[in-house]
Amino acid sequence: MRSRRHWEKGNGTVMEIFGMGGTSRQRKAFFAALVGLIINLILGMVKIFAGWQSGFLSVIGDGFNNITDVGAVILLMMTFYYASKPSDKEHPFGHGRLEYVNSTVMSAIILYVGITLLVESVQKILHPEDNYFSIWTASALIVGIIAKLFLTWWYKRAGENLKSEAFNAYSADSFSDILSTTGVLVAACVEYFSGYHVDGIMGVIMSLFILYTGYGIMKEALNSIIGATPDAEMYEKIKTVILETPGVYGVHDLIVHDYGPENHFASAHVELDSNLTLVEGHELAETVMTKLRNEFNIQAVVHADPKAVSNPKEMEYMRDLEAAIYRTGLPVSYHDFFVVEKEEGIYISFELELKGPCDKSDEEMYQMILTEILKSNPKYFIEMMVDRNFISGKVYGKSGIEHPAE
Repeated sequence: MRSRRHWEKGNGTVMEIFGMGGTSRQRKAFFAALVGLIINLILGMVKIFAGWQSGFLSVIGDGFNNITDVGAVILLMMTFYYASKPSDKEHPFGHGRLEYVNSTVMSAIILYVGITLLVESVQKILHPEDNYFSIWTASALIVGIIAKLFLTWWYKRAGENLKSEAFNAYSADSFSDILSTTGVLVAACVEYFSGYHVDGIMGVIMSLFILYTGYGIMKEALNSIIGATPDAEMYEKIKTVILETPGVYGVHDLIVHDYGPENHFASAHVELDSNLTLVEGHELAETVMTKLRNEFNIQAVVHADPKAVSNPKEMEYMRDLEAAIYRTGLPVSYHDFFVVEKEEGIYISFELELKGPCDKSDEEMYQMILTEILKSNPKYFIEMMVDRNFISGKVYGKSGIEHPAE
């Protein structure tokens, strides 16, 4: 008996794309893209024919927009095929960023279509022509709106299930098509019932929607390729998992590197008890990395920063530093705090992180904080470095920690 069991087994992707099953990510993506390809191909042919019959330029333009969507979907399928390939010698971090490249290419296509349609629409405003409106034209546009409503939801659902920004971009493109097609339908109706030539005007409006959508998609894709700030929710989840690890007293300089959906790497500085042995510190760092790998499938590198947990005066020294920073009025916070007590003085080291615009140089900030903290205790020596968007600057002062080279 082939019926239901065959459907569930042989065509499991139908259920999986709705979040009710699971095979490979690539197979799900192919099925979702194939549905979009078929719908866009049919819509494009219908709209181009309807526009040719009626003479409505905006209808023809809308049809060609659907045809470009077909090419974009084919490109998306190829992208998922190559992006799913494992890492190799030339690409040790995998091929996942091809999805972002795909979004960039798609946005370029959308921008080209938008610019072309804008030029043609302006020409039609300057040289209006009579158009023939029919029930066939209206029906083609209405069917297009309904179909694009479905694709907007379909791609959005696929993007959520696959964690794919590429499908989210296609969903946004489909939604912009809804707006533009609605504009075309309004123009056709206005021209038919009033005689006013608004086809060119609506074409301009439609092209602006397309250009705006293309710009948004390209901006997001390029940010992912260049390296953007990680998702705030995921960032906080990672920090929470690290801080929940027994023996970890703080975390900072957490950086998440995105090499494509489900292919992330991370690095973080964690604060550990300075009295731990090298082996104990290593084991604790391994524990953190294992938790991140198990819970988020993230390959992590952990840098251990010593913290004088057993020093009863540490909180007093930290309060003096916080008071000094407060008196300077600098928009900064600090981390990597460490203290070494010697006969000649109290050496503290820390790093600053900017929390807002600041026109002071690193050296000026060092001098300002040094001046203020010496008011609390003249025996203070400070070593300070400024982190500007994860880029460390020059070290100022002296921490009192003896290094082999000294």
